[in-house]
Formats: sequence, structure tokens, C-alpha cells
Amino acid sequence: MDKERNASRQELHYAIADLNYSLECFGDHLAVEYSLPSGIDGFDAIYLYMCRKYRWTIQQCRAMEMSDIRLVLSTEMKDWTLPKDAVDSNPDPDS
Repeated sequence: MDKERNASRQELHYAIADLNYSLECFGDHLAVEYSLPSGIDGFDAIYLYMCRKYRWTIQQCRAMEMSDIRLVLSTEMKDWTLPKDAVDSNPDPDS
């Protein structure tokens, strides 16, 4: 295998993981913003939010690709930033 290709693949996977981590943290934000029941956070909060807003089933929401969920929530996420405590807890893969 080509070292450059492997490095590119690894970089891509880290970027996708970062996007998914940010999305899950946004779910925590939705849980607080919409006063969801205790214990519902992260992706469960996202699924519940989309069920309520778009009247989709939980199964439909869970079947969606993460990139599609980011697209659906792009308006809600427009001015949102990752909280400092979430940034500080994000490990650096290069260290």
C-alpha cells in the first residue's frame, strides 16, 4: 500500500469522525434547548428532534446517513459552535 494514500485515508476518517462528534454534541445542545427528558442526549436527541419537527419515525431518522442529518440540521447548526468543554475533550490524533 502507498504511504501517501494511507495518510489520506486516515485524514479523511479523522475528519468524518470530527464531523460526527460535532453532530453528537449538537444533539446535547438540542436536548437542553428543547428540555428533552433526562437521559436523552446526543444522537437520540437529534432523532427525537427530527421526529417532532418533520414527523419522521425514529426508524427513518436512525436509517439516515450522518451527512444527510447534517444537511437536514444545517439551518439549526448555522450559528452554533462546539462548546469549549467539547473542544478541550477532543483528543488530537497527531499527538
